[in-house]
Amino acid sequence: MDEDNQLIEKMDSSNKKDVFKKLISAKNLAKIFFFLLFLNLIYLDILLIQGVGDKQTIIQRFENITNQVVDKTVATPNPNICPQSCVSQINQALGSNKPVVLSPTATPVPSKNPTSQTVVSQAKEYYVPFGSGSGSSVDWQDVPGLSASVDSNSYGSIKNVAFEASLHIPTGNETASVRLYNATDNHPVWNSEVDFNGNTNSLLLISPSISLDSGNKLYKVQIKTQLQFQAILDQSRLHIITN
Repeated sequence: MDEDNQLIEKMDSSNKKDVFKKLISAKNLAKIFFFLLFLNLIYLDILLIQGVGDKQTIIQRFENITNQVVDKTVATPNPNICPQSCVSQINQALGSNKPVVLSPTATPVPSKNPTSQTVVSQAKEYYVPFGSGSGSSVDWQDVPGLSASVDSNSYGSIKNVAFEASLHIPTGNETASVRLYNATDNHPVWNSEVDFNGNTNSLLLISPSISLDSGNKLYKVQIKTQLQFQAILDQSRLHIITN
């Protein structure tokens, strides 16, 4: 009986030692874990102070480290070393030490000074028709019925004026010229003359830029030919462009 009692006492003492060792190992594991966690926090604080990387990257690294530690702790095969309650306390401790992520605030950008709008005036075009006719004189001669009164002041700011005429010569073997004449002041309109080098087909001729006399004037169309053959004036007109 004494030997049995001694054997039982030895077994109880051995079980107590195993339990005590397990408790000591669990406490050591918790201390090691919190010590590593403390070192990680110090390392992250140093990175934040030195400005190494952005905050989001550092926070992600910290979360990866803590998740790995938690996964290893949860995956421990021996539940006596760190039971589920221990893991929950560790998670709570990690949650309390998790850095706060600050959302970036939008910085207002000062608007540029509004630029003044440039008003672009559109040009307007006007046509003053004289009509059609014919002539065969060797000297300048008025084409019957081709006249019009034009008041240059009624067009405002004039940008350009040109005399346009279309004509042809049925024989095609002479030249002809056409111009405008100011019948009010009795003088040709300078630069209005256009020359036609004999052709049976009608061609449009445009004079260089001309100047209209100020006020209301009567303008006539004049024609002359080289060989006194008939020249046909298909159309004639003033082309006025304003600003």
